[in-house]
Formats: sequence, structure tokens, C-alpha cells
Amino acid sequence: MIAGTILVVLQLRVNAKNVRSRNAFDLVSRVIDPSFARRRHLLYELSAKHAGGDWVGFDRSLDDFEVRNFANIYEQLGLLARRGVIDLEDLLDALSAQPMADWDTFQPIRAHIIEEASKAFPALEDNQPGLNAIYWPNFRWLAEASRNWTAQRASATPR
Repeated sequence: MIAGTILVVLQLRVNAKNVRSRNAFDLVSRVIDPSFARRRHLLYELSAKHAGGDWVGFDRSLDDFEVRNFANIYEQLGLLARRGVIDLEDLLDALSAQPMADWDTFQPIRAHIIEEASKAFPALEDNQPGLNAIYWPNFRWLAEASRNWTAQRASATPR
């Protein structure tokens, strides 16, 4: 009876590890998929294009939804790392400063999305303190972790 229980516990641990590995590989495949690079390029193009504040033609366009979708990939990665489903150090070793740079580039677009949402939905008025918990909080967290990771490595003495 005890031996059977031990075997079940060991099998459950192996299964959990396999699920985590499968999740990590699924996420890595998203980041190395060619569409990720295209969306990332689009993020940088749109951020530069609308830097002056002219958002004509952006709202609810395919570009708008593509950039949101791109940000949602980082949102999912951040959420899974926060919950321990994927290892944060492994994720940062794979992505390095990329989440930090992409978050900074995303900021003007994110600010515009928040501003437009507040016009359409009064409950989301852009002067509320809790809005950061609604609009890509896990992407923000991952970007901060990436910023810290980058700073630590940049200041480290070479071996």
C-alpha cells in the first residue's frame, strides 16, 4: 500500500514536470515563430509612426490588434513566470533585454489604448490608480525583471 502511494506521488511529480516542459516549449515556439518577429517589427514601426500623437487610422485597425496580440504574448509569458509554470531565469536567459526594450517601445501605444478605452468605457477612465493592474500587468512585471536581469549582467565582471 505504501509502495503504491509512493509510486503514485512520484508519477504525479514526473507528470507535472512534463507539463511544465511542454508549456515552456510551446511558449518558446511562439517566440521563435516568424510571426513574432513580424509583429515585433510592426510594434517598432507603429511606435515611431505615431510618436507625434497622430493616431488617425490606428484604432481598431489590423495593426492595432496585431500589436495588442504581440503584447499579449509577453503578458502570457509574464503570467506563467509569475506563477512558476515556467522558470523566470530560463525565460530571461532566452529573451535577455528584449522584454524591457519592447515594453518601453510599447508605452506610447499602451497609453493611447488606455486613453481610447476611457472614452468608450467610463469605468476605465485613465486617471484611476488601478489601471496598471488591467493593461498588461504581467508584461510590465516581465519587463522590470528583464531590466534588472540586464543591469546585473551589464555590470558584472567578465569571467
